[in-house]
Amino acid sequence: MSLICSRSFFEYWDEAPHDWQRLLQAKANLGVRLITIPILWGVHETSLGIRDFSKQSKLRIEKLLTVAQSVGLSVRVVLGFPAHPLSYPSWAMDEGQREIIPQTLWEDEPPYFSSVSLPSPKAPRLKEGFYSFFEEVSSILSLYVAPGGPISEVHISLLPLLFSQSISGESGYSKCLEKRYPDVKVFNKRFQTNYNNLNAVATKAGAKLIESKRPWLFAYDYRWSRFRLAEEYLTGLLELKTSEGLKNLIRASLKIDNVNAQENKKAAVCFESTLIQCDESSGISPFMAEGVLSKSSIQAFQWASVITESLKDTVVDFIPLPILSGDSSQNYSVITVISGKYLSLSGANYLIGQLKSGSLLFFPFGVPQFDENLESHQLFNGGGRSLVSLGGADWFKISKEKGAIYLSVQTTLTSSPDWIKSWTRNFGELAEVVLNG
Repeated sequence: MSLICSRSFFEYWDEAPHDWQRLLQAKANLGVRLITIPILWGVHETSLGIRDFSKQSKLRIEKLLTVAQSVGLSVRVVLGFPAHPLSYPSWAMDEGQREIIPQTLWEDEPPYFSSVSLPSPKAPRLKEGFYSFFEEVSSILSLYVAPGGPISEVHISLLPLLFSQSISGESGYSKCLEKRYPDVKVFNKRFQTNYNNLNAVATKAGAKLIESKRPWLFAYDYRWSRFRLAEEYLTGLLELKTSEGLKNLIRASLKIDNVNAQENKKAAVCFESTLIQCDESSGISPFMAEGVLSKSSIQAFQWASVITESLKDTVVDFIPLPILSGDSSQNYSVITVISGKYLSLSGANYLIGQLKSGSLLFFPFGVPQFDENLESHQLFNGGGRSLVSLGGADWFKISKEKGAIYLSVQTTLTSSPDWIKSWTRNFGELAEVVLNG
């Protein structure tokens, strides 16, 4: 997943400073109004604690921001640990505390059945180092915040924390579980276990046991915990000395599972990111509890890669349903939902919000029945069903809010890349039909 995926990104350190004006003006001439500038820790800190924001001309971010403003561009700054080899300084790469993520999230064209081990942003030495870097760069950025300056957005990427597949004592997993289950009896009832406390759950053996009992709920709890850990990390950044203007921009991006939508898209494929599965016996889970990615784990990311590539030049976005919040500023006319038996409450709330705006929701792979509390969904209650044909397929239509839900009469799901490409192309065509009336 390359950080550089659009003409609106600008890697200033790879360009001659005397070309900045020409290159940014060219982007503005193409209609770009908001440019994303990653300011990476590894670019500015080549030795431990020694940073350069002005000595080398290619690292003078104040000049860069001034040039961006002069050609009429607003700036979205990306800090943290996005998918880029320079997100970490070289001295940090030998850190012992690691996060293991699917390689497809970190590099452009990885082998599907592979993972990458990254230094953990939570490791004490790295956390102290990045917080110090953040405080120094913030003192510069604070001078260029809108309306007086070009910076209109600040995003902190914590990809290694959010998508780590590691379970270890240092991950903070057990503490997060205690927040989700203050009473261990509730946990035991849901997972049909007999624990006295949750420490044993936060081991590889414990994780493997509860995953075998309730795989979706186990994956949901782990992802929920990961998002909470990332929230704590971001909260720590906000306690550092920096301007209120910059803090407000960071707070605006604190919905760390915010749907990453593109404003020019009118249709979307939304997937239950915790676990893509048809039923209890055949799951495609983006998760691993051991030190190695399982075949089923990697298939979920292969799905994501294939679908993203297939939808690149279409009217369709490919986005995960949220874990912590069901809010979104982007409304779609047509949405297809990839989920199994379970759908989180936040995911359901997101879909209800889309229905209230008049969206049409298609469920080609079955109807989710339960949420993370193992309670029945109310999403499909109310409204009569009618049989309709659309896009060469038969659907049960349920009118809901200002929109409608379409349930497939016949569901089929395989993990074949060729089948996925075919299905994705068909949905793109269906979306075009619906959008064009």
